[in-house]
Amino acid sequence: MANRLSQSISEADFRSQGASDQINLKNTSEVYLEGATSDVLRAQELVVQSTNPLYDSSTLQSELDSIVDSVNQTAQQVLGTDTLLPTLNVSAAPADNLKAIESAAQHLGSAISQFGAESNGLSSQINTYQIQIENSSAARSRIEDTDFAQSTTELAQIRTQRETLIELQKDEDERKGRVVNQFI
Repeated sequence: MANRLSQSISEADFRSQGASDQINLKNTSEVYLEGATSDVLRAQELVVQSTNPLYDSSTLQSELDSIVDSVNQTAQQVLGTDTLLPTLNVSAAPADNLKAIESAAQHLGSAISQFGAESNGLSSQINTYQIQIENSSAARSRIEDTDFAQSTTELAQIRTQRETLIELQKDEDERKGRVVNQFI
C-alpha cells in the first residue's frame, strides 16, 4: 500500500511539474503578445501622425512596415496566424488603417486573456496536485508507521514463542535427564 502511495506521489509531482512548465510557456507567450500589443499601439500613433503634413511620410511608412513585420512574426510564432496586421499605408485612408489596427489589438487582447485563463486553470491543477501529494505523503507515513508497529509486535511475539519453546525444551530435557538418572 505504501508503495502504491509512493507511486501516486511521484505521478502527482510529475503532473505538477508539467503544469508548471505549461504555465511558463503561456507566460512567455503572453509577454510576446504584450510586446506585439505595444507595437500595435505605436502603429496607431503613427497612423494618426500620418494625417499631419508636418511628419515625414517615408519615415512613418518605414516604421509602420517594421511594426507590421514584427507583429506578424510574433503572431505566427505564438498564435500560428500568418497575417494578424495587414500592410498599413500612410497614403491610405486613416480610418482603414485604424480599423485594421483595432482588429489586431482586439485579437491580441483576446489571446492574452485566453492565455491568462489557461494559466489560472493550470495553477488550480498544480494546487490540486500539491494537496494530493501532501495527503498521500501523510497516508504513506501513517501506513509505514503502522507497518513498523505491526512488525515490531510480530517480532516480539516470535521472541516470546521462541523463549517459551526453549523453556519447554529445557524442561523436557531435565525431565528426560531425571528419568535416565532413575534408571541408572
